[in-house]
Amino acid sequence: MFGARYNDEVRVFISGQELSGIENFDTSYSSAKGLVTPLGTSKGMTTTAGPTQQEVSFSRYLIYNDPILSYTGDVNMSGSMHYNGSAYGFESGYLSNYSVNCAVGSVPKVNAQFFVVDELRSGESASGVVAHPTIDIPSQGSISITCDNVTTNRVIGFDYSLACKRKGNYTIGQESAVSVDFIPPIQYSASVQIEVDDAFLESGFNFLNSREDKTVSFDIDGRTGANIQALTIPNASLVSENLSMSADGSLRLNLSYVGHE
Repeated sequence: MFGARYNDEVRVFISGQELSGIENFDTSYSSAKGLVTPLGTSKGMTTTAGPTQQEVSFSRYLIYNDPILSYTGDVNMSGSMHYNGSAYGFESGYLSNYSVNCAVGSVPKVNAQFFVVDELRSGESASGVVAHPTIDIPSQGSISITCDNVTTNRVIGFDYSLACKRKGNYTIGQESAVSVDFIPPIQYSASVQIEVDDAFLESGFNFLNSREDKTVSFDIDGRTGANIQALTIPNASLVSENLSMSADGSLRLNLSYVGHE
């Protein structure tokens, strides 16, 4: 009766496909409230000041090609968490934020956040029979990066993210959004950490003149050599460079990029 549920008992599905490598799975909802203080009484009234905001987020290890990246546009998805023979999920949601973190000595990790349109509720299942891809765990030697200064210097980590702006349209008489608009462009950003052998910062004026039209891409392969994930920043611009040194560390260069599509 009072037993807890542990990680080995929980499964996560997105649009019929089970996700492996899940480290955290979170659901939340919130509603803005307002306080009305009418004349003639010392008591106030709490009122709803906006629609209920529902979100689902998770983090997982990137151990096969991520199906979540196919939902950056107008395509919606369903999702659910299953445990003890029960399901809790949503029927319609949209990807809002996505990020990948990679560093020496660790498996690449994905974080994803979704905007839920209908309702998070018990009994809603997104399970299905979509074939599960082959798991192929990458190592630091199977990850390649294309950007400034990486050919003769050691890349020790990178962070990659994209954001998809969404707008829910609500009407009187409906609790959930009647439609969801995707507001382009998709916004990309990335930071790359490099241990320096021979890299130097651009001079101030050259940085302003040559910071656009950069090629920035990240290729993550498995140990078998097959490509797991290819990440790019379209229309990339270098927005900052930082060269730092500490007494107990090595000389490091941090590059920050933004892009859009």
